[in-house]
Amino acid sequence: MNSLFKYEFMKIAKKRMNIVVVLVSLCLTLFLFILPVKSYISLEKDGSQLNGLAAIQLEKEYSQELAGTLTEERVTKDIAAYQALFSNPEQVIKDGNQVLLKDDMYARYVLPYFSYYKLIDDAFLEPQVTDNGLTVLRDMKLGDTADFYQARADKVKNYMDIDFSDWKYSAQEKAFWHAKNSQVETPYVYGYHAGWKSLFQCFELLIVSIIAICICIAPVFAGEYQTGADSVILSTRYGKSKLIKAKIGAAFLFALLIFTVNLLLAAGIQLAAFGTGGWNLPLQILNVTIPYAFSLLEAALICLAVLYSVLIGMVSITLWLSAKLKTAFVVLVIDVLIILLPVFLGLSGSNGVLNHILMLFPYMAVQPAFPAEYTSYFSYPFPGLTVDIITMRIVLYVVICVVSLPFIGRAFKRHQVQ
Repeated sequence: MNSLFKYEFMKIAKKRMNIVVVLVSLCLTLFLFILPVKSYISLEKDGSQLNGLAAIQLEKEYSQELAGTLTEERVTKDIAAYQALFSNPEQVIKDGNQVLLKDDMYARYVLPYFSYYKLIDDAFLEPQVTDNGLTVLRDMKLGDTADFYQARADKVKNYMDIDFSDWKYSAQEKAFWHAKNSQVETPYVYGYHAGWKSLFQCFELLIVSIIAICICIAPVFAGEYQTGADSVILSTRYGKSKLIKAKIGAAFLFALLIFTVNLLLAAGIQLAAFGTGGWNLPLQILNVTIPYAFSLLEAALICLAVLYSVLIGMVSITLWLSAKLKTAFVVLVIDVLIILLPVFLGLSGSNGVLNHILMLFPYMAVQPAFPAEYTSYFSYPFPGLTVDIITMRIVLYVVICVVSLPFIGRAFKRHQVQ
């Protein structure tokens, strides 16, 4: 069995086309994950622009000024300081009914800390409303305290009560999400976290390496049909037993190794450039309403679990198609359609059922479920049980893998030799 496994693995790994595909995928990973580093922009307080590593270093300095616990007292004080910028007539200009800071004042006192102010501002916004101008912070009336965390709780409740055309949250789902939110610890701790934020934004790019892996393993069975080797294999002593297991095992090992190399390259580039600072900070500093009680590192590890589950699911589907179909090309066409179907159909604002299906397809599944309200609170209600989207994705692709394995061998054994 060991010799068969080794032979099948080397057969995949040494194939010239596969070597080219793997090298191309590594080059694309290198390019796609270096690009956010090279294009990273930060502005100095005099308005001059820095790019790349210099901009990242400047961002660290700004974040260090803000590092600390977001108590109600601190949030209230910071909102008051922001509003005070508008009280000096020499620092503002009027644009119709709007009072805006002059460019130099904005560049000096707001822009370097915009992400921090935006985090606070978002808690006071109505659900599904954006405010890139921080007008809520500017216009809100402060009492003894800003009630930052109460505003966050009210926003979550209001989001749960929205009627999204043909679907809405059931009482069961509301109870589920409120229970999750109760586990989120407050007050939050703020600090530098640019590396993890960038990583979450880039995780979906690893779908390229999954597609590359599917290209490499598509001919595992279909290639034998095309060359006519199936007639020889199926007539040998182990052609319908050990050899099939060796082919499946070799394909999975190849996929896991290649994907891990791509992943290490991707994460290594990002974290080497941005640093690992902020790994223990709460996930809520990315979006104040996120209901998961994870640190940034824990959230990243969960994203990896989803990525690997999608990988093994797609490998299983590819091997089953390879065993069923006569050509690797048709296998790849179906794989690409499965992976990219949400791109072609798009998410609907009114069809909740369709969205719940599309969110489980590979292209959507590799995108982190944390940053936005829409994905953070995406769930699948069953009688007596509500499953969040992260768990649903992992379970679905693991089940696909487990269920597919017996059918792969069966399809190859039942193949009619021409």
